[in-house]
Amino acid sequence: MIRRARPADAPAIHALVHRYSGRDLLLPRPLTDIYERIRDFWVAVEAGQVVGCAALRIWWHDLAEVRSLAVAPEAEGNGYGARLVDAVAAEAKRYGVTNLFALTRIPDWFERRGFEVVDRAVLYHKVWGDCASCPKRNACDEVAVVRPLVPGAAERLLHPDRQLVRLVAHVVPPRPRGVPERPDRAPLPVFVHEDR
Repeated sequence: MIRRARPADAPAIHALVHRYSGRDLLLPRPLTDIYERIRDFWVAVEAGQVVGCAALRIWWHDLAEVRSLAVAPEAEGNGYGARLVDAVAAEAKRYGVTNLFALTRIPDWFERRGFEVVDRAVLYHKVWGDCASCPKRNACDEVAVVRPLVPGAAERLLHPDRQLVRLVAHVVPPRPRGVPERPDRAPLPVFVHEDR
């Protein structure tokens, strides 16, 4: 069952996020942050236990993020991850948001669910809002993916105005050496981060 999270679910959500942050698949989130943002979370429940979670963060009138997506290993393969993303997408759409994005280390999973890889620079609201305080800000290895919630909504993200991208590229965290911004795709020629 997929449902809105309740305050009593916060410790279970924290345990899931902590489990995956320990494997460097999610960023850590303090329990207090989860309590503060419990209204943003959805959970998957099996036999009365929280076995998955995902949160929605709205960044702009047309842009929202699915974050803290995690499913317990013992519950994998039951479709909870996809159903959690769908719940978050439906909530974003209810608010009139037209694009859902994620930063991830497993872009293939998202691509199988209708997301497409984009340059992180087009998500400048996220970059300016979160990345400056991220522990990986000096060598981000996450890939940005976006899914339009209405047909055609992601065109400006998939085919960005290169002038706009150039204006914000200096704030995009650099990638570790040898990791392309858009794997298996031609890079956007906007900015080269150099080691200092």
